Amino acid sequence: MSEEKEIRRRNPERTKARILAAAQRAFAETGYSRTGIRQIATLADIDSALIQRYYGSKAGLFEAALTDAIPRFEDFDTERSTLGARLTTEFLASLFDLRAHSMIVLSTSDAEACAICERVLEAKAIVPLMEWLGPPDARTRAVRLVMLATGFMLFTRQVQLMTPESAVETGTSGWLSDLLQDIIRT
Repeated sequence: MSEEKEIRRRNPERTKARILAAAQRAFAETGYSRTGIRQIATLADIDSALIQRYYGSKAGLFEAALTDAIPRFEDFDTERSTLGARLTTEFLASLFDLRAHSMIVLSTSDAEACAICERVLEAKAIVPLMEWLGPPDARTRAVRLVMLATGFMLFTRQVQLMTPESAVETGTSGWLSDLLQDIIRT
């Protein structure tokens, strides 16, 4: 009696999506240096050789996973007068995706991962924000926006020195909104 194996049709795009999702989960939970290719392959239910085929290396996979996880900053509308408040509301939302943030925070102790984080943040966040903000000092202002947002999310959503609810109750969310808006207005 022969056992019938489930035949899987090859679908490279679906496989890549599974690999990216598994990599984002693993890197966001354990960081770059403590995450292995085999662990990601197991989470994605694929052979680890496929990671090599599609991404070349762990570093290539990390870069692709981080790039995919970073919110799209190029999608800003042109309304500047309320952006600080809108961003703050998004950062406080329970559905706000923290995978990219966690991947960055947990991977900063590794020089290779840190360089990837810098490169990806520059391309996916800083440059689009610079272009949207315009002069004067667009790069400095873009970096300040990212720094404020990152710190706020770290200490209200992950370390929770202050919960999102208490950030609203204490006026801290309003403070962030005003700071963000001041940077946008400058």
